[in-house]
Amino acid sequence: MHLRIQVIFAIGYSLLLALTAPTAVAGEEDEIVTTCHFANAEWGLEMVERCIRDNQEMRKIVLQYPEIHKPIVERCRRGNDNGWAWVKTCVDNDIEAQSALAQYPKEIAGLIDLCDADFGLRGAALVKKCVDRALAGPDPKK
Repeated sequence: MHLRIQVIFAIGYSLLLALTAPTAVAGEEDEIVTTCHFANAEWGLEMVERCIRDNQEMRKIVLQYPEIHKPIVERCRRGNDNGWAWVKTCVDNDIEAQSALAQYPKEIAGLIDLCDADFGLRGAALVKKCVDRALAGPDPKK
């Protein structure tokens, strides 16, 4: 019974934090609170609060990325139940991969196009991984 009261308190307190955040977008705050509650309720109020604070901070960082990266941010956010730290990692990996792909020799443009056709909708990091694997040749372990 004590755990149930603690969980109810955690939910209430989490909602209070979300509703009083001055720059919060209600839908995103609700999503953060709900995700953190379900992922951390069994660990207690402190973990729920930490999850909420961490996700709010990561969201703030990600939403400050330059406009040119907005399509990457949106793609990484779509269908994501892993939190804003995961979104930030996804965005950072794709930005890094885009930069790396731009430095590849022009002679492999056809290979990049093939990989982009297969993986482009899932992000530049997967396109780069496809290209790198193709350039490395067959895996000798297989």
